[in-house]
Amino acid sequence: MIGWLRKYFLTGLVILLPTVITAWILYRLFKSVDNILKPVVARYPFIDFPGLGFVGVIVIILLVGVFASNIFGKRIIRWGESFVTRIPMVSRMYTAIKQISEVFLQHERTVFRKAILIQYPRPGIYVVGFVTSKWKLRGADGSERMFVNVFLPTTPNPTSGLFLMIPEEEAIPLDCTIEEALKMVISGGAVLPYASNLVSNPSTASESGTDPSTPSNQ
Repeated sequence: MIGWLRKYFLTGLVILLPTVITAWILYRLFKSVDNILKPVVARYPFIDFPGLGFVGVIVIILLVGVFASNIFGKRIIRWGESFVTRIPMVSRMYTAIKQISEVFLQHERTVFRKAILIQYPRPGIYVVGFVTSKWKLRGADGSERMFVNVFLPTTPNPTSGLFLMIPEEEAIPLDCTIEEALKMVISGGAVLPYASNLVSNPSTASESGTDPSTPSNQ
């Protein structure tokens, strides 16, 4: 009975915790904006309407985006970031949040092109990596071989890791998005991506005649 309660309590906690934390952050943000706008509302009562805090947050985000898009704004932000990165402890937290946010929110995926599996640190052990670029190596005999540059993130902090250069044919593509693969890395493999070439259910794999421990390169 204790094991059953523990299992389903932890399952519910894992499902609810991200939602509750996100909702709490948004709630505090809206309340803060509401408090800031109280003097303005007191002076101009006609702008007092439900959802004013939400509208205020949206406007602030848009204004920051516009400010950060011009040369002057970029310089101010760069100066502020250089100051924050000099503060012990705070710098690591800020850098991690910033880099993860860029991966999830930026419109152009220029950093990570795709998620792959590679054998590292020895054959038979597979890790998740992200292709950043490709290049060719021309041998003395004129033959060419394609290589890929791979960023190998650490768990649970994906902002640090290793830079590897491997032959392209040794990279096993993962048929999933960058975000899904990154979630798997951050969670230590607890959150599996939805990929057509990834078998996450051992029973399903055995029924289909595939070995669940061996990645499929389809």
